[in-house]
Amino acid sequence: MHFLYVDESGDPGRYNGSNTPHFILNGLVIPEEEWAAGLARMLAFREGVKQATGLPKKVEFHSSELIRPHKLDAYKQIHKSVRVRLLRDFVGLMPTFFPKARILSVCLDKQQLTAETNYQEIAWRLLLRGFDAFLKSQNQLGLVVSDDTNETALRLLFRSMRKESRPIIAILEDVVCRQSIHSYYVQAVDAIAFCLYQQEYPKGSTRKFNLHQLFKTLDTMLLKTAAPADPQGIIRA
Repeated sequence: MHFLYVDESGDPGRYNGSNTPHFILNGLVIPEEEWAAGLARMLAFREGVKQATGLPKKVEFHSSELIRPHKLDAYKQIHKSVRVRLLRDFVGLMPTFFPKARILSVCLDKQQLTAETNYQEIAWRLLLRGFDAFLKSQNQLGLVVSDDTNETALRLLFRSMRKESRPIIAILEDVVCRQSIHSYYVQAVDAIAFCLYQQEYPKGSTRKFNLHQLFKTLDTMLLKTAAPADPQGIIRA
């Protein structure tokens, strides 16, 4: 059994020049036998963060807030250089947190697709197909857990994919939606999605921290067979 934890970066709406020109989905594939140990390692990491900075473990580890706090006041009490280091440490330790985990990535460039495209549906189709193919190759079954999103649309999409000529067969149940504040695993994949965003669409304000290089530190975890033509296995459309 494998769990796929999913989070997105960018908005799924039509690109109009003021919103994001991309839509990214990242999935963290966790084998069931590694789940408890991975959680324990993240808890230990958060305990260390609490001791060093005073940040309570119940405060969501949210990557964009670590860089530029807007909603979480607890981050405003921590110097920016320290927050950036926390993000770098968290991402850098992931191969140790989850030694057998894999990362599945989908990146859509909206400007290369038609304006009428349902970007979210396309990205989820690619992600679910990629996870299903991985599960079949491992002779395993899986469950998908996503950060809160359009649960109704996902349920309809997933059920329709079960009935297609090439049906999804290795993924059990509908996509389960969780609030990220209640799941350290969803918070982990939020950091992964943030790193891929920074790599694909780096901003001047974050370049000085080399955040656009962070995704490369996850190279050993990338499921490169998902898209063999891409050096990082990123599924693109």
